[in-house]
Amino acid sequence: MSGLLQDRWDAIIFDFDGVLADSNDLKGETFVALYADEEPAVQAALRAYHRANGGMPRREKLTRFEREVLGREISEERLDRLVDGFAAAVEQAVIDCAEIPGAADFLAAHAGHLPLFVISATPHEEMLRIVAGRGMADRFVSVHGSPPRKADTAAMLLARHGLRPERVAFVGDAVQDYAAAAELKLAFVGVRDASGGHPFPESTLTIANLHELPAALAAL
Repeated sequence: MSGLLQDRWDAIIFDFDGVLADSNDLKGETFVALYADEEPAVQAALRAYHRANGGMPRREKLTRFEREVLGREISEERLDRLVDGFAAAVEQAVIDCAEIPGAADFLAAHAGHLPLFVISATPHEEMLRIVAGRGMADRFVSVHGSPPRKADTAAMLLARHGLRPERVAFVGDAVQDYAAAAELKLAFVGVRDASGGHPFPESTLTIANLHELPAALAAL
């Protein structure tokens, strides 16, 4: 299958959480733990906001949650404290969490034959440590966290490596992933969550896990 995918694709870009690592729920619960002193309704709202806004950088997510859902402005001091608390709690948990089934097999089969990249909303240096901690660093040409926007990072990779948009696929699980792919006219494969749900238009090609990715890429 590797040769067949190389005939069609020049590169594959992956989101990380929920695509390569089964880390979305643990990140959601870490966000909720930051609000342990709030009412259960606030915690439930944050859990829902996290699920609806996958791929959004944590600082932006917390700022917008406070403003849009709680109707209050958050001070920079409190925001810094929440972001630092989140980072301290979540990094090792993501290193240790289970993979999305099929992720290791896909990367092992195609790394070195097909250029693979990661673009995540996780802060850049943290993302590098996580990928290294999971023993995955040698699977990717490069790994990128935030900032900048995912679309901006993807555009940079296309230019740097001379990649044609019609020969690059983006594999993601969040609306921000879909939007980045659409902005650059990249093919997109969506990864559904454990319940089978996804936030994409109904016509989007989606998969349950990465065991299904080779066939999906071959079908595009």
